[in-house]
Amino acid sequence: MSESIDPIFLIDEVDLRPDSIESFMVAFRARYLPGARERGMELVHTLVTPPESPSDGEVTVLLFWRLAGVGGFWGMRSANASREIAAWWDECDALCVRRKRRYAVDPESLEKFRAAGRAHE
Repeated sequence: MSESIDPIFLIDEVDLRPDSIESFMVAFRARYLPGARERGMELVHTLVTPPESPSDGEVTVLLFWRLAGVGGFWGMRSANASREIAAWWDECDALCVRRKRRYAVDPESLEKFRAAGRAHE
């Protein structure tokens, strides 16, 4: 990834039903991750919260992605608008209670994104 491009970070929060984390992670690694890489999404971190929870409790998987700036963002958005991706998330809904996606940038990059007209207001 070019050093001159300010990255956009994408954060997926996936709240899972009790006892479904293993099934979700296996399916995610096998079916979603390879295509995400092809769509320009670089997986930076995968975290689970809370670190200790009863086996019958919900857990949240946090997926932190890096995109190659505004161009990478729009390329990913265009590629994500497919039946294949929609089918993946439809299948995952059986394992999920809810899911949320957020976008973020480094604080030092805010002015550049505002100047480009890409800031959420």
